[in-house]
Amino acid sequence: MPTSSEKVSTAEKPKATAPTGSPAAHRPRAPRHGWRRVLEVVVIVALIIGANVLITLGFELYSSLANVMWDEYRAAAGGSIDTVIVGSSTGQRSFDPSVLDATLGTTTFNMATPAQELDDSYTAAKQAIEDHHVKRVILALDYESISTVKWPGSHVAFARAKMAEESFPQAVADYWGLLTSSSFFDGADSICALFPWGYNHVELDAEHIATNFNDRVSGTAPVQAAERVMDGWTYYGNGYGNYDGVLDYSTARDHLSVTEDGPADFDQQGLDWIQNICDLCREHGVQLVVVVTPRPAFNVLVYGEKYPEQMLRLQQVVERAGGTFLDANLAKGGWYETRDEDFYDGEHLNHNGATRFSQAFASALQALDAGGSTSSLTYSYDQWDQYLASIDNISAVTSTSYMEDNNTVVNAIAYAGSNVPVEYRFSLVADDGTTTLLQDWSTSDTCTIPQDKISEGSSQVEVCVRRAGTTVGYERYCMQDISG
Repeated sequence: MPTSSEKVSTAEKPKATAPTGSPAAHRPRAPRHGWRRVLEVVVIVALIIGANVLITLGFELYSSLANVMWDEYRAAAGGSIDTVIVGSSTGQRSFDPSVLDATLGTTTFNMATPAQELDDSYTAAKQAIEDHHVKRVILALDYESISTVKWPGSHVAFARAKMAEESFPQAVADYWGLLTSSSFFDGADSICALFPWGYNHVELDAEHIATNFNDRVSGTAPVQAAERVMDGWTYYGNGYGNYDGVLDYSTARDHLSVTEDGPADFDQQGLDWIQNICDLCREHGVQLVVVVTPRPAFNVLVYGEKYPEQMLRLQQVVERAGGTFLDANLAKGGWYETRDEDFYDGEHLNHNGATRFSQAFASALQALDAGGSTSSLTYSYDQWDQYLASIDNISAVTSTSYMEDNNTVVNAIAYAGSNVPVEYRFSLVADDGTTTLLQDWSTSDTCTIPQDKISEGSSQVEVCVRRAGTTVGYERYCMQDISG
């Protein structure tokens, strides 16, 4: 039976002290534990941000041409600029501002950058209009500008280079615009954009990383870093830089812009951005000239009938909005003619080629400024047959191979004018350089090779082409790898 002391009411009983190891003993310290977790999260986030900053300093390419362009553009802020060129690398390497200015008396800056997306071209044009009240915008394009899937790295590089020396509020606004742009928002790239070194990085070895880091923290001018890093590239001023190398036409297969799936139709979003650029220029009273930059004929012919079909869509957007449109690939000889030695690769002019084209383009702008038209300088897209007939040579030959009935079949494709008859010769080239004629000159573009004619190991087939009926050794050739 309970004693009198045990009958004390519960309310009168002293509060019990929980055992040290019980859960109740830890309840009073719960808030302190919660703050510790918050602190741990903050520290981890800070470490991630710090590591990202350090990795970016070392890995993100300091010598990117986007950095070069924006750094040089800011350096020219105090001067007068009345003309800007925007667009991708084809524009960056097709127009030498000094050549244009020598003829036109203008002050031109080239704002084109590698793989520049059309919304970035809009941004560049808008910035130049705001900063310098430019009178003319030249938008340089090629087929891929409106047809191919874009590379997010170029978008990140462009945006980060632009915001490098902006005010903090403007930089934040630009970065937010980057993260929420159509190029990123609907995919993982919207997160990856927070880690720019993943897109646009130096060669991953200690020497390149150390050099890149030192260039960035020491304040080396991006153009100096670019000239050192990019072998053969020279900066000529006003945003323009180029290479001197010349395209090896025997490797044309590696320079075709069309994939195995064939040419794609133009993307409507790309055409919409063209419209936006047209509207921007019209609203500010700026002359807009849209130029399809030159490339070797084979890289136009590879598109077939898709080229005039899709390019006409572009032309209509530009001209309906009051802009001037000029396709240099359909140029008539009296105005501009390409030469083999003008091209660095299948899409870009080299420095000498850019000089020649800039001179021709300056004359077109002179005519335009005098109230004339540029329509007579090129074939129209409904004159595609006339353009094909105007090509009086064999631009290049490419080839493919496949197995059929235990034989190796090599198929050649010659890119030539419609009035140029072509004949082919196929020879087997062994590893030791020994050459064996497989099929002498004929109009057949296919050669079937029995497997027993191919020696063990790797061999190549040399495909030569020439104008039918001539006696020259060959005009173009390519090499096709096959296996024994």
